[in-house]
Amino acid sequence: MDKPHLRKQIFWDTDMSQLDYEKHANAIIVRVLERGNIDEWNEIKRYYGHKKIKEAAMKTRSLSKKTLHFVAGLYKIPLTEFRCYNSTLFPELQWMY
Repeated sequence: MDKPHLRKQIFWDTDMSQLDYEKHANAIIVRVLERGNIDEWNEIKRYYGHKKIKEAAMKTRSLSKKTLHFVAGLYKIPLTEFRCYNSTLFPELQWMY
């Protein structure tokens, strides 16, 4: 199967020639979920399939709220089942006025 066609801009910190699309699958999927466009979303769906995308999103330690809600809604998964739901690195601060 052809490798997914992904923009270099979303992997600005990575040498694209060194990416192993199987070994680094979870990192690639999460990066595309967070920073990719619709074409890249379609590419990871084609290459990895929905099952692998769902697994990667559920295992990751960090997702933006927008991405978390998108994946949870798409796959009809309760937010509490995602690893990142209760382990956010920077919880929102409550400001006192």
